[in-house]
Amino acid sequence: MPVLGIPHLIRGDASRSRGVVRRENGMVTAPGAPEHLSRRVTDFLKAEARREIALRTRAKAASLGRPVTAITIRDTKSRWGSCNSAGRIAFSWRLIMAPEYVLDYVVAHEVAHLVELNHGVRFWRLCASLTDADPKAARAWLKRHGPELHSYR
Repeated sequence: MPVLGIPHLIRGDASRSRGVVRRENGMVTAPGAPEHLSRRVTDFLKAEARREIALRTRAKAASLGRPVTAITIRDTKSRWGSCNSAGRIAFSWRLIMAPEYVLDYVVAHEVAHLVELNHGVRFWRLCASLTDADPKAARAWLKRHGPELHSYR
């Protein structure tokens, strides 16, 4: 299973019934009974997505001097992110499995909507200024590999 695009081995640790899921040295280790492994790893990934995405979103919005009223992490099927005119931004938690440049592009894309609620020329310039990622490459990656991210349960 990838985390920020890097493959990780999932390992259960039944010797510990409690504790936190840990990610180190290419491994994600979750405590508890085997039947709870999937849920614990999913909860871990959602928490990692929440932390990583919120950090990037707030930093990019601050660079524009624009407030973010809420950041929501969901399990959307049809879009990777959205932003409304009130400054509420939502993201798919599954972005935490995409390569870092893809996640960063999606965050930049949604933050750019705090200024431009369209996909005009000014929007694309602003989006490009918020990330080092190549927007075309990031979108192509999502188009090609996005369904794989939805296959994890």
